[in-house]
Amino acid sequence: MTLVGAAAAGSDSLSRWVNPMIGTNGMGHTFPGACYPFGIVQLSPDTDTVPHNIDGRYQPEAYRYCAGYQYGDSTIVGFSHTHFSGTGHSDLGDVLLMPVTGELKLRPGTAADPDAGYRSRYSHESEVARH
Repeated sequence: MTLVGAAAAGSDSLSRWVNPMIGTNGMGHTFPGACYPFGIVQLSPDTDTVPHNIDGRYQPEAYRYCAGYQYGDSTIVGFSHTHFSGTGHSDLGDVLLMPVTGELKLRPGTAADPDAGYRSRYSHESEVARH
């Protein structure tokens, strides 16, 4: 019992060593958004949305984006509200919102040409992630 108490007492100071972005690139399938335990929404950025299939053909990149966020991407398509970390499949029919200004664009554009739609460029330069 003493060990459990000691571990719990020191857990706050040890959390500073945790990188909240672990698993947000490649096939880690985690998202960086903040969420409350047992909360009804898990708001987080989506750097792309790839459908499972187009005209009956499986899209291999769909699996890569099942958590919605890839750290290595430089564009964002919006913020959806129902993420799961580590699932390995698309999540819950997300509601995607993207704040915009200017002319209304109803298509996302592409990572290569974000100006063709509502997709936005972003940089990790001033990004902060902490527990």
